[in-house]
Amino acid sequence: MDQNAWIMLFVGIALSAGLFALGVVLYPKLKTEKQGYPMEAVIEAALLPIIFQGICAAYRLSEQGVDDLHQRIQGADKKKIADSIYRMLPDKVGDFDLALVKALITPQRFEQLVQDAFDRFDRFFVEHQKHFDDLFEQWKAANQPA
Repeated sequence: MDQNAWIMLFVGIALSAGLFALGVVLYPKLKTEKQGYPMEAVIEAALLPIIFQGICAAYRLSEQGVDDLHQRIQGADKKKIADSIYRMLPDKVGDFDLALVKALITPQRFEQLVQDAFDRFDRFFVEHQKHFDDLFEQWKAANQPA
């Protein structure tokens, strides 16, 4: 390769790298400005309390299943209960109107958010299993029939 070819190669690489870096810096800003709404992450964070209510509702119904039928509601059915919360979202989620929330967060994305929240809870529970087992054993000992 002659000297001009090498120069053109390095200039091309430098221009490509510069344009890539500019794209990395400007893309998030252009995306937010172009759409005219807050980023999805902010709305997803506003949904978390509602998602946890759905997860807790599923567990509460499972407890009711044990009390009434002596059987637990299984994981897939608990998931359906938690996912049904999407249809029950309030008119406002945080500072956002429901129409905007549902335009940005599809039922499939909501389902993934529910699963992610459950996985975080489950990881916390597993990490502290010994503590919870000890508490349960204390409760069990205090509530043994005479």
